[in-house]
Formats: sequence, C-alpha cells, structure tokens
Amino acid sequence: MRIVVTGASGQLGRLVVASLLERVPASDLILVSRTPESLAEFGAELRYGDFEHPESLPAAFQGGERALVISTIGARDGVAAHRAAFEAAARSGIRQIVYTSVPNPVEDNPFPAARTHVRSEPDLRESGVEWTILRNSLYAELRVRIAEKYVRDGRWTTNCGDGGHPFVARTDCAEAAAVALTTDGHAGKTYDITGPELVDARRYSAFLEDLAGRPIACEQVDDAGYDRYRAAFAADPANAAYFELFTGTGQAIRGGQLGGPGAGVQELTGRPPLSLEDLRPGAPLRSP
Repeated sequence: MRIVVTGASGQLGRLVVASLLERVPASDLILVSRTPESLAEFGAELRYGDFEHPESLPAAFQGGERALVISTIGARDGVAAHRAAFEAAARSGIRQIVYTSVPNPVEDNPFPAARTHVRSEPDLRESGVEWTILRNSLYAELRVRIAEKYVRDGRWTTNCGDGGHPFVARTDCAEAAAVALTTDGHAGKTYDITGPELVDARRYSAFLEDLAGRPIACEQVDDAGYDRYRAAFAADPANAAYFELFTGTGQAIRGGQLGGPGAGVQELTGRPPLSLEDLRPGAPLRSP
C-alpha cells in the first residue's frame, strides 16, 4: 500500500513521515511538498505539489492508495485549496483521505481556522473518497516555546479569561495520523486529537512559575486590549521565534468553543496523550 503525505516538509509533516517509517518501508511513501528536495533524508519518493496550483496535484497523488492531506495555513483561499486537493486525490485513485482539521468547526466559532474547516470537512465528505478527520487541538509545543518569553518578561498577557484548552503535542498528532494511515477501521470516523486535560489561566500560570522559579504576572485583557498587545508583539523583531495566539483564538477559548479533552490519541495510539508538563525543557522523555 502506497501512502501520500502532503505538506511533508512542514513541522507536522516531518513528524508524520518519521512515525510512518516506524511502520512501513520508505518505498511505500510518496512525500509531496512545495520543496520536495528538502525531504531527501527520508529515502522516499519525492514529488512537487502545491494546493494553490491545482495543476500540480494529479501527478502528486498518482499511484497512492491512502493520503494524508495536512490542512494548509496562509493560503489565499484555504477552502479552495483543500477542495483542489480532495478532487485531485479522488481523480488519481486515492481510496482514503486522512485530513487534519480543527476542534469544533462551526459557523459561530471565532477561532480563525474554523471558518475554513467548516466548509472543507463537508467538501471532503462529498468527495466520493473514504475519509477520516483528525481534529487537532492547538499545539502544546508553541505554548511551551513562548513560555520562555513570558518568563523573561515576568508577564503573560491573555484574553482567554477563565477558559481552557487541551493543548496537544505535535508528536501525538503525528503518531495518530500515522496509525490512521496504516491500519484499518478508520473510514468515516472523526477523532478529537487533544491533550489530556484543559489548560486554563491558573494551570498555565503555574506552569510558567514552575519554569521561572518565581511569580509571573497574568494580565487578563479584553479583546481590544489583546489586539493592541498582539500588534505590538508582531511588530517586534525580537519575537520572530514565537507564535502568539490570535485574538479570535483567545475569544474561542474563553467561550468554551474549542472543546475539551478528547479520546482520539488514546483510541488511535493506545496510550494517553502527552501533557504540557511532559514537553517542558528538561522533562524526561516518555517511552511510547
């Protein structure tokens, strides 16, 4: 069985490929990217493909049986980009598509990406190809990474209020995708791929203070205040290494619109998901 992985040169894509190689030989993999030359280390077949250039996609999917469509970020029209991938996969003979979506993709969810996935999920279901949807929570690694800035500044500014989110390890998302691609019984299923528990302001503040060894101020602001904070954050070149939540993301967390802990990681991998604390610098690695 040949497996196509789109977006294979991205951070999630590379982790998926590494997890797949623990299960199948490299000869079973077709890795698709806008920069396929960057994937030579994996020893798999490499192909160019760009969702925003649909003419590149039929050849990218050709000969595959199952495909992972990693949802695109930053496309001019994400809905059209995903639809182009689904249609090309179907025409090329792909029998099952595994697709990475987001929690609670509904019209009134202020989380920015929900506006794309509320349309892309139905497009996938109507593609005529068997489908599996992985609704990945926000990546815990990003919150661990930016924690160093909050610790350095002695302050964390947020508009999340009393809401919480089950941040998920990117490695758990990758392993879940690899299992869905290499085992049977997942067609027509939607999995909530999340961390083990809600991380609210109190929990994250405790995480920061544990890292710092001293108190870290938590500044709760309204959405307008957070807009101003994030604009200044994005304008500062010193913050280029970090990703801050969007205002709509904090609003969705505050309103409970990004869901709670799900069972997807456990169901697919057979083990509980990693926690935020498991990813902290210096934390011991856990055996699979």
